[in-house]
Amino acid sequence: MRTSVSEMRGHAVASISCGRDHTLALLASGKVIGWGGDGSGRVPSGTPEYCTTPAPTKAVEVLLREPLTAVAAGHGISLGITMHREVAIWGAKGAGIDGRVGAVAVATPMLFEDISRAREVVAGEFQFAAIDHAGAVFTWGLNVDGALGRMGAAFEAPPARVAGLPAVRTLAVGKGYMLALTQDQRLYAWGGNAAGQLGLGHLQAVETPTLVRLPHKVTALAAGSTHVLALTTLGSVLAWGSNNHGQLGQALPAYAMAPLPVALPERVQAVAAGMFFSLALGNSGNVYAWGWNSLGQLGQGDAEDHAVPTRIAGLSKVRAIAAGQAHAAALMADALHGWGSNADGQLGAAAREQRHPTQLLAVHTA
Repeated sequence: MRTSVSEMRGHAVASISCGRDHTLALLASGKVIGWGGDGSGRVPSGTPEYCTTPAPTKAVEVLLREPLTAVAAGHGISLGITMHREVAIWGAKGAGIDGRVGAVAVATPMLFEDISRAREVVAGEFQFAAIDHAGAVFTWGLNVDGALGRMGAAFEAPPARVAGLPAVRTLAVGKGYMLALTQDQRLYAWGGNAAGQLGLGHLQAVETPTLVRLPHKVTALAAGSTHVLALTTLGSVLAWGSNNHGQLGQALPAYAMAPLPVALPERVQAVAAGMFFSLALGNSGNVYAWGWNSLGQLGQGDAEDHAVPTRIAGLSKVRAIAAGQAHAAALMADALHGWGSNADGQLGAAAREQRHPTQLLAVHTA
């Protein structure tokens, strides 16, 4: 039987990550706790259910063989980096996700032997990637429209290095596309591009890494389903791609093939992107949200889309933010809060959705 984590008070949280319908908290000790559906570390019931049952509201501890130094929550799949810099994977196996691992365990992380000395992992729906110690990028999964940054189509492509990239500092993965920020602050993009999410000024898919021209240098990235946020060295935010819910920070246009500035009331230190919504963490510790809001994922207490970035009341002195498909989380000095969709218990609460931030976990600063 799994052990439910009913009380985690006093635990230091090092980082957070939100997936399709689960939330992960990496503790300073290297332990990982999760809430919600596949990828959270929860073991599903072996008995078929013929009626709807309440979603579990308590966290579970992921059964790790060794402590982790990083985690990334995807669409039912989670990735981690071990103390020995190996890549671990757990969750529900789907099309094209597992590379050379024959089967992905739902609750117990398995190791990728193909990648060594990893320092960052990112998890999408059908595409996954890791950066090694030298800045090389390895991708695996479903290679449609060049989503893996290499030529040729493959249903379940194993991990392989992406050629043509300088040393990479960080990655972002959306629905069928990826972006890489190099150590010298250049941005490359590849994959699907039907909404202009590659920021290249056109709508054609690109199978190999292509340089994106930006008006300012960039320090961080966030990728939604088909839109991108880029944090500049000036503390400003650029956005491009789809804008069907105002996720670019303005009502029009319907999509943008090149970066547009997002009007925010202060300098920004971090960005996060959900399916069709966006978040920014200001230098003050305030959090701003805009875009799709039908499940309360903007934390405004309503279910109306907001094209203008709006501060989320009740959150202050926030240290980190994360966005899943339709839910989000914010890490404060004393608590981890979540809001939005709660269909699978990813917010650790009994309600189906939370339109205001609600506490998942009492913590202290790592």
